[in-house]
Amino acid sequence: MEVFQIRLISNVRLLLILILLSNIRSSHQAVYSCSSNALCGCSTNSATVTRIVGGENAAPATWGWAVSLRIGTGSLCGGSIISSSWVITAAHCIISQTPSQYTIYAGSTSRWAGTQTRTASNIFVHPGYSSTTYVNDIAMLKLSSPLSMDDPYVSSICIPSVNQSTLSAGEWPSVGTNVVAVGWGKLSEGGSLPTTLQQVTVQTVAYQASTCVRTMVNWTVQLCAGVSGGGKDTCQGDSGGPLMMFSSSNQWVLIGVTSSGIGCARAGYSGMYTRVAAFQGWINSTMNGTYTSKASIYLCLLVVGLWFFF
Repeated sequence: MEVFQIRLISNVRLLLILILLSNIRSSHQAVYSCSSNALCGCSTNSATVTRIVGGENAAPATWGWAVSLRIGTGSLCGGSIISSSWVITAAHCIISQTPSQYTIYAGSTSRWAGTQTRTASNIFVHPGYSSTTYVNDIAMLKLSSPLSMDDPYVSSICIPSVNQSTLSAGEWPSVGTNVVAVGWGKLSEGGSLPTTLQQVTVQTVAYQASTCVRTMVNWTVQLCAGVSGGGKDTCQGDSGGPLMMFSSSNQWVLIGVTSSGIGCARAGYSGMYTRVAAFQGWINSTMNGTYTSKASIYLCLLVVGLWFFF
């Protein structure tokens, strides 16, 4: 009887410990369940993100809009699918004006793999982009052929729909909002590249904050995100990838494009992102064909010049 009681007490203690550990684990995780009727911003699987680590592997079919972008023979950037034919990335990722130099891998958490692969057919860099300050660090790639959106591993992310008065009134989203960044960039400053897509939760930071003003140039088109004390950040290779907010309509919204920063996850320095809400008009006009890229303008001028010459 005594042996049985001892075993029973031990089993109860073990059960309590397991319950406690489970509660601790769940309290440090956020599960984002999407709307089943959403036309954008929802992948096949719900996202589960741990709040206490610097980064972690992303599960398949969780971030269906995240793509890896190979430039030429191997330079790495990220991007986000916003429709079957369009990807948003960072302007500083556009190191060649030849569209076929850009290979887009969609539908996989592996860096150089995808259930679907495309090249770019056209490149649109924001005309106000500055390679010195990273202001207007945004670009769009028109794909050589549309992606199949029936693929369970591929989906599109929502673009913000915010009126100008809201944007002018102050920072959107509000300071301290939990947001998620994903990418295949280095695991640490000077570290190695992962083979699997990484995800990390950070918070939006006020543009007046000391961690932000060191790199911020124009808060209306740039935003800061990070955590107090450092330890969580995007890094080299994450450029062009998405910074996302889970909206009240249970959809993921692209609020930022990974742009720049000082080091990676350093204390006292926030990561810098392009504020996507500021570019709603440019994004829509580019997709609708009412915006003309510089390359297209130069080509037209060349054709006209040759016509007059001959």
